[in-house]
Amino acid sequence: MKTIGLIAAAVVITVAIVAVRSRTPERNQVREVGSQVVAVRSQMVTLKVPKMDCAGCEVGVRIAASKVDGVKDVKTDSDKRTADVTFDPSKTTAQAIASAITKGTGFDTEVPRTNKSKT
Repeated sequence: MKTIGLIAAAVVITVAIVAVRSRTPERNQVREVGSQVVAVRSQMVTLKVPKMDCAGCEVGVRIAASKVDGVKDVKTDSDKRTADVTFDPSKTTAQAIASAITKGTGFDTEVPRTNKSKT
């Protein structure tokens, strides 16, 4: 019975990983609005997730962060215990993403004092 449960858990995690990775992140895009061309800015923040220590934890963090409107890409590293999140700063903030990760996974998430910007 335990074997079936482990196999089912592995299948669920694999499907979740494939679903998260299959998202095509929108990088810095140029959109045409009427007769104006507007550059869409992206910002990247590295959040610390001290208790994220396995691949399953990484999946949960990616899913929780991806649910936030404006998040474009999430890369996690359980060895470094970090999540690199690329997002649209006009739609969300690093703090809102960190809160969503904490709410969705139960992991405390720390926002650094300064954020790295990409234009």
